[in-house]
Amino acid sequence: MAVKMHFNWKDIPRAARFGFSAKKIGVMVEALFVSSIAYAVLSYISLLASGWNIKEIWQAFRFIPTPQFSELTRLGGLIQYVAIFVFLVIMMFYGVAVSKITFEQLKGNEFYEISKARKFAFKEGRAVVFAPITILLIIGAILLMGVILGLIGKIPYLGEIFLLLSSVPAFFGVLLIVYLAAAFVVSLFISAAIVGSTKSDTFDTLFEVFSVLNEQNWRFLIYELLLWAVMIVAGAIWVFAIGRALYIAHAVLGASWLMGDKYVTLERIAHYYLSVPDGLVNSLRPFFNVTMTTPILYRPYSLPDANIVMQIVGFLFGILLYAIVFMALGYMLSIFWVGNTISYVVITKKKDDLNLLEQKEEEFEIEETITSEETSTETTEEKQQEETKENEG
Repeated sequence: MAVKMHFNWKDIPRAARFGFSAKKIGVMVEALFVSSIAYAVLSYISLLASGWNIKEIWQAFRFIPTPQFSELTRLGGLIQYVAIFVFLVIMMFYGVAVSKITFEQLKGNEFYEISKARKFAFKEGRAVVFAPITILLIIGAILLMGVILGLIGKIPYLGEIFLLLSSVPAFFGVLLIVYLAAAFVVSLFISAAIVGSTKSDTFDTLFEVFSVLNEQNWRFLIYELLLWAVMIVAGAIWVFAIGRALYIAHAVLGASWLMGDKYVTLERIAHYYLSVPDGLVNSLRPFFNVTMTTPILYRPYSLPDANIVMQIVGFLFGILLYAIVFMALGYMLSIFWVGNTISYVVITKKKDDLNLLEQKEEEFEIEETITSEETSTETTEEKQQEETKENEG
């Protein structure tokens, strides 16, 4: 049974409930692992290309290096940009998967499988990347025209006249860049929802992006602000819960009459392998203080002394700590993609008077009818051919 929608702002806070799903959070945890591995490999390559060695990189960053553009060569910087791009692309593809699961859930299909959503995302989700890139290419083409105009303007006498004649078109070209920049931002937020809801290609996705920007810009902005508020509040509660769970584990296992210092040492070894930049921790310190998770993010600068078994167990705990961090981030990302899917369904109803949740069912029924009619027609033709052959025989 399809979810009953209000088709207004009241649907947006429901993203916290629909996003709190083991299926969707699991997809985002997988996305963070896959994208982080790809990013880490490319980041290591960028640092190696800039003169670093493996030992220096490991001691400075552990598993996931943070961008250090000031210390990279041109080649290393280029590879680092590629690493960031690959990370974002993978996350957006998985965002399509979450949007598809959410759309099926809104239609009443609670048992839509992760494997189907993943397959759908990597088969049909190209538009989620190509739509923003297309907008950037158009912006680049307009800027290139501006460069050409500037070069022509350097010509003595003729350049000034040409610049004067082209000043009005140039002004509207700059306005167009501002408009396209807004469309680019909208595409980053809503392209996954468009693909997951309508299975659209790049052209259709771009059409919907510009349609939302032109017809429902204020509603889209208000919904996004509301969604981010929901994401921050619900995410803070989730992070707080995870932090309290880890604190309870520390209080129980770290008790003097149980594991005591042994468990504390394992914790410190695990934290040593967690690559959380100090700058990020400092910038988000108010959030970590409110959720009481600042001690969890503390990372010692040297590996604690321990025997080989404890070092191995602590190393594995460090990887497990990544899984916990990704689980915390996964819920907030799940809310983001779920909320944008709900937002797109509501906005489509407002701007086109079209209920996507019903439209897909109607199209499916029509396709089934056409398919059954074609099958019956083919069967009838085959029977007639067989009867003709028998009569001739």
